[in-house]
Amino acid sequence: MAVSMPGFLLAADDAASGQADALGQADRKSGPANAHPDAQWFPKAGLGLFIHWGIASVQAKGDLSWCMLANKSWYDATIQPTAYYASIKDWHPDQMDYDKMLAAAKAAGFTYVVMVTKHHDGFTLWPSAYGDLGTKSSFGGRDFVKEFTDACRKNGLKVGLYYSPPDWWFDRLYRSWSMKGPALDMDHQPTSLPRKPADHDQQRAELVRGQLRELLTRYGKIDLIWFDGGRKELPNEEVRRLQPGIVINKRNGGGGDYGDSEGALPARRFNGWFESCMTCWPLRKWSYTEVYGYNDAPMTLTMLSVLRAWGGNLLANVGPKGDGSVPAPALACWAEMARWMKHSRESLYDVRPGPWPEEVNQPVTLGNGVAYIHFLPNLPTALAVPPQEKKFTRIQQVIPPLPAFTDTVSWKNAPRPAKVTLLRTGQEIPFRYENDILTISLDQSLRTPNVDVVKVQIAP
Repeated sequence: MAVSMPGFLLAADDAASGQADALGQADRKSGPANAHPDAQWFPKAGLGLFIHWGIASVQAKGDLSWCMLANKSWYDATIQPTAYYASIKDWHPDQMDYDKMLAAAKAAGFTYVVMVTKHHDGFTLWPSAYGDLGTKSSFGGRDFVKEFTDACRKNGLKVGLYYSPPDWWFDRLYRSWSMKGPALDMDHQPTSLPRKPADHDQQRAELVRGQLRELLTRYGKIDLIWFDGGRKELPNEEVRRLQPGIVINKRNGGGGDYGDSEGALPARRFNGWFESCMTCWPLRKWSYTEVYGYNDAPMTLTMLSVLRAWGGNLLANVGPKGDGSVPAPALACWAEMARWMKHSRESLYDVRPGPWPEEVNQPVTLGNGVAYIHFLPNLPTALAVPPQEKKFTRIQQVIPPLPAFTDTVSWKNAPRPAKVTLLRTGQEIPFRYENDILTISLDQSLRTPNVDVVKVQIAP
C-alpha cells in the first residue's frame, strides 16, 4: 500500500496499515526537522536498531500486544488477553544483557538504538510510579531502561526510547478485544462493554504524562523518542522543554522531525529526514516468534544501501527471546555485517544521496570528491514466512524499488572518474567514460553474495 503525503511516499504492509488505522495514525504528518545542534546526527545516522521485547516474547507465538486482538485483518497468532497477561509469571529475563547485545550491534554498524519501553499492553520496562503493570511489581523493580541507556552510552550509540501512549491494560475493562464485529472480553467471549467512568480518560492521560516525564528526566540525555499512537498527552513542545535536542517521530498527535515507512521501503525517493522501520529478526513480526525466518546480511545491507542512496535511515528490528537473549540467526547476521563494515562502511555514513535511479541503475551515495556504487546482490525471490501469510511474502514487496541484478553499472551525466576501486579488496577496477556516461563491469569472480561497493574517485 502506498500513501501519498506532502514530500513523502510512504510504503506500508498490510499489518502496518491495519495497526495505524487502529491507533488513529492514518493521517500522521511530519513537520520541519529540529534545528537544534544536538539533533543533527539523525540524517547521518544510517542504521538504527529497534528492540521489541515484552510479554509476547515469552510464548513466542504472536506479535507484541497485537496478538491479543481477535479478528485481525492480517495473519498473526491470537492469544486471549487473560492468557497473555498470565504469561508474565513465566517470564524469566535472566539472559537480558544490553551491554553484550549492543556491543555486537555497534560492530555491525548500528549507530542508534530504539528500545520499546512500553508497548500497547501497558507493561513498563522500568519501575514506574504510574500504573500497576511493569517491573515494579514483576521483577523486583529491575530497571531495564537504565540498563539499556547505560549500555548505549558505553558503546557509543545514540539513545532512543519507544513509548506507547495507548494502554490496553488500563483500558482493559472498557474496550473490545476484537478488531471488528461484536465486542469481546479478555477471554474473547461476547460482552456488553460497561460505560467508562467519567474521569477514566483523564486518569489515563495523567498516567501517560507521568510515565513520559520519568523517561525524559531519569536517564540523562535522550537522543530520540519514538511515539506510537500518541494523543498529545505530552505535546512535542513540552518534550523539547525536557530534552531540547531530541529527535521526535511523527506519531504524537501529528508533527515530528522526520517521515517514515513501516514494514516496507518507500517505492520512490522522498524529501527531508526519513526512516524505514523494518521487521528483520524475525521477518514480518516485531517480537520474538519461532515460526518466521530471519534477515541475512545481504538482505539487510541491500535495504540499507537503497535507503542511504536516498538519504534515509534503516531502523532494523530485533525481537529478543523471553529470557532476553538475542536469537542466534540475528547474531550471525550482525557478525557478517561487522565483517562487511570493516571494508565498506565508508559508503554509508557521512554521505549524501546520489542520482539513483534517475541516472544510474544501482544505488549511489556521494562523499567529498568520491562516489560509491552499490552493486546489489541477487536476492532470493521469496521470504521465509509461514504458508498462512498471504501478503508480503516476496522480497520485491518489502523492497519495492529493488533494481534488477546486474554486474554492469551505467551512469549517465556522471562525474569524470580518476580511479575506481573495489572497497572489499582495494583492487583497481577498469572503467569506460564516454559522453559523460560511466560504465563499470565487475567480473563474476569479484562478486560476493553480499553488496559489493565500488569507490569512484572523482577527477579534480
